[in-house]
Amino acid sequence: TAAKIYKCCAISASGELPEEMRVVIPQAANDLLEIEGVGASFVAVQMGDMISISARSMGEINVQVIMEALGGGGHLTMAGAQLKGTSLEEAWKQLISAIDQYWENSRKEGNKA
Repeated sequence: TAAKIYKCCAISASGELPEEMRVVIPQAANDLLEIEGVGASFVAVQMGDMISISARSMGEINVQVIMEALGGGGHLTMAGAQLKGTSLEEAWKQLISAIDQYWENSRKEGNKA
């Protein structure tokens, strides 16, 4: 299991969980929002040959946009994605890239106003 705070986002990743434990993935994402300074959280878990990512935010960071960049979707404050045929390490890199792109786009849009 790895965890990191990155650009106001808490990110946690874990290898396989027993089937009955998978319900804790979105709860873990919710719990990470309680950390001071965290505006969004992402929990990525290996599930067979895919990585399941659950994303949550307090509303200032649009996790839907970040998850859409990974082929997922959802809503402003709750979203998710499933990355098939990828490793946890590669999913982590893709998530960091999607967060970077989100902040870059937000900065550009902010400069236009």
